[in-house]
Amino acid sequence: MSKVINSLQVVKIATINGEITLLTSGPLRLGGLHRSRTGCLTFEYIKPLSAKLKEATLEIAATTTDPLHVKWRLWVNNFPLTREFKPQNTIELKEEYFNKVLFDITPILHARESEEIKLAIKYDGPGEIEINHANIVLAFEAKEAVSSYAYFSGALIIPPNESFRFSVPLNVIDKYSGELKAIALAKSRHSMASIYVNNKKVFSLSGLSDLEEIHVENIQVKNNNEIEVKHEIRRENAIKKPIYLSTFILASTKIIKPCIRIKDVKLIADDRNPRLVIKIANVGQSRPDKLWLLLIDTGIIINRLKLPCLKPGEEQEIEMPFKKQLRSKHSLSLRTVWTKLSRTFFEETRLTTSLTDNA
Repeated sequence: MSKVINSLQVVKIATINGEITLLTSGPLRLGGLHRSRTGCLTFEYIKPLSAKLKEATLEIAATTTDPLHVKWRLWVNNFPLTREFKPQNTIELKEEYFNKVLFDITPILHARESEEIKLAIKYDGPGEIEINHANIVLAFEAKEAVSSYAYFSGALIIPPNESFRFSVPLNVIDKYSGELKAIALAKSRHSMASIYVNNKKVFSLSGLSDLEEIHVENIQVKNNNEIEVKHEIRRENAIKKPIYLSTFILASTKIIKPCIRIKDVKLIADDRNPRLVIKIANVGQSRPDKLWLLLIDTGIIINRLKLPCLKPGEEQEIEMPFKKQLRSKHSLSLRTVWTKLSRTFFEETRLTTSLTDNA
């Protein structure tokens, strides 16, 4: 293959009061010799407490040897989805076909909301099928966020040492609020991919895996964005195969965020009940959806508390049991972890520098 093939198509361009989340799973091979004809892909996410699901799109990328006689059955969370293989997009390559199939699964998820989504597949031949990846693009409505996004699906297939440019329109919410979510498939482990947004490199990675999830935040965006994707293989004797940009989302998102700080830590040196007294405060502009406090020793969590979600400006004192033998540790830290919509944030405080005794 010596030329670029661009079959990326617009799925949706929109602005919502809320945000967009991309979930990915795969790959999965079914059929052929010594392989099962049934399989399952699982998607997990933290369901935002302060948001409502607006839309859910299931996207499946599948490689087949014959796109005309594929027989399969799909279920989402045990709901029958389809018996037919009708790709919205098929690209004929050497000895195989790359297919994209999209489904609106919003009614299914509304009927049975869960933080785990299961896609079950039964393949009835002929030969084998490779599910390169499956995505679920979730659009959540929320009062404390606004997002403009452009969602593309299909395939941008780029041979080694080639590049391709395309334009993405966007309603800019905030100039520096851009984020890029993409799925790339690499056929050679020596491939190096770079993505530029408005002539500025925002992503670069060598040694791509078969399935690469790309997520870049804080990108400078504008109303008409020039995207360039470059593919390089510099090693002389490497297998020179193309990369596929299979899913591409460019968004401009603004979220009113909480921020949880540890303001003070004291050790109560009580022989019967030694404990830490920790004062935390929400110095952000909104309430978190979930909040935890972790005690960590050299990367290992040794205690965990789930806390009430503080309002902006609210403070609270928390008591955490603290064993005497931990006093000799020099790598202890406290970490606050909180979520807002699909985002997870954390801040960490080293106890060696902040811990004081209080009899």
